[in-house]
Amino acid sequence: MDTVGFIGVGAMGGAIAARMIQHGVPVLAYDVNPLVLARMQARGASVAKSVRDVVDQTEVVFACLPNAEICKAVALGEGGVAGGAKVKIYLDTSTMGGETAVELSKALAERGIAFIDAPVVGGVIATEAGNLGILTAGPQAAIAQVKPILESFAGRVFNLGDTPGMAQVGKVVNNAVGYASLYASCEAVAVGMKAGIDIETCVAIINQGSGANFHTQRVFPTYIIPGKFEGTGAIEIGVKDVKCFLQEAGRLGAQTPMAKSVSELGIKAAEAGPPGRDTMTVFHYFCDLAGVPRRG
Repeated sequence: MDTVGFIGVGAMGGAIAARMIQHGVPVLAYDVNPLVLARMQARGASVAKSVRDVVDQTEVVFACLPNAEICKAVALGEGGVAGGAKVKIYLDTSTMGGETAVELSKALAERGIAFIDAPVVGGVIATEAGNLGILTAGPQAAIAQVKPILESFAGRVFNLGDTPGMAQVGKVVNNAVGYASLYASCEAVAVGMKAGIDIETCVAIINQGSGANFHTQRVFPTYIIPGKFEGTGAIEIGVKDVKCFLQEAGRLGAQTPMAKSVSELGIKAAEAGPPGRDTMTVFHYFCDLAGVPRRG
């Protein structure tokens, strides 16, 4: 299989790229963080010196980036994807919002580059387990061409048609539920701990009943209970994702009181600690509110 380019190999992008490599897909990686890039090289990737270096050498390029502004800069800015000498298909797995996806699709099409709106659902845990979901929207011929690559790291591919932005809608619908679930789970467990129930028992009780969810079944056992508060991405990413959901809902004329509350809570949690700290440290925020000692 030809080498695939990958721009942005942090927590999520690095997990996807590593999964590709494990399944025989050669990867040429680039990231602005040299430590992240070195870690990717240790996992078997070749490394590039810049975005332009990637898109001048590979026909199929993936990206996994923090926000819409960076997505635009990487795709359309100086030295970006649009000026690549070799790239023909560009898949952005980031959560950027529908408007940005449409903008990138139009601009890249003018350069003869097929853009696939391709956010993912399931996080690092699902990627490492081989059951990550990827949502695709864009030119169907391009999606068909890259399907073997997608299947190298994703457990399921959701094809949402040829309209850019539709995959973004699917992604933020998931994330709105996901962050509501995360915050509710952290709050409830902290209160249980305040009452004197140990964290393991509290999580087990929830998982035995109707409160069981992705975070109590996977995230708490993998990250929070062992005190591993790193490796899942910055807490600000969640704030951005729920904001994207609110924007999509507003565009559709849908009222979303729950997501508004989740957004406000996420902002407060992010402001309570140093910028860039891991999403899992949101549990510390709820421990502080409950008045129980932090873990880790």
